[in-house]
Amino acid sequence: MLNDASPLPGYQDPYGLLCAILQDGTNEWRLEMDQDLPAEAMVWQAYPGGHSIGGCILHNIGVEVFWLENYVLGREFDPEEKALFQWDETDVDTWKWAVPPHKPLSWYFALQDRVRARVLESIKQWPEPDKEIEGWGKSRTPRWVFGHVIQHESYHGGQAVLLNRLWQLRGSSDQD
Repeated sequence: MLNDASPLPGYQDPYGLLCAILQDGTNEWRLEMDQDLPAEAMVWQAYPGGHSIGGCILHNIGVEVFWLENYVLGREFDPEEKALFQWDETDVDTWKWAVPPHKPLSWYFALQDRVRARVLESIKQWPEPDKEIEGWGKSRTPRWVFGHVIQHESYHGGQAVLLNRLWQLRGSSDQD
């Protein structure tokens, strides 16, 4: 069996390949998750104010929208989405994570799939991959932005997988 990342059709190079790699990375960490995780598992934090599975997924969705639509295309961050993704309540640099919505894993995956479909469509309107985009005193290319989002999702997707395992192994006193 051959594993390959075939570029998604309809994108200029290298965006079709990067879209395929993003999708493959998402599928990889999702396959490691228990597909029937209850809502309690999605909000469970190993320590107060820490990561949760739902928090990691919401953060990944928000970062994807921020970088791939807002930054590269100059679109405004929709205030309702910003609130849904808990953008202002979460500060990963200071290890401050909001408690996410009390919903099952399927709700989070459906949200990610819906936003991902829109973002992938937006990428068809992207500028040339080596165009310089200014922001926060730095120039970045769309190609760099996409690579950053791919590694970012892998990082937090891995944290969600670890939290899934910790949820399974937690002590019986946490099961109430």
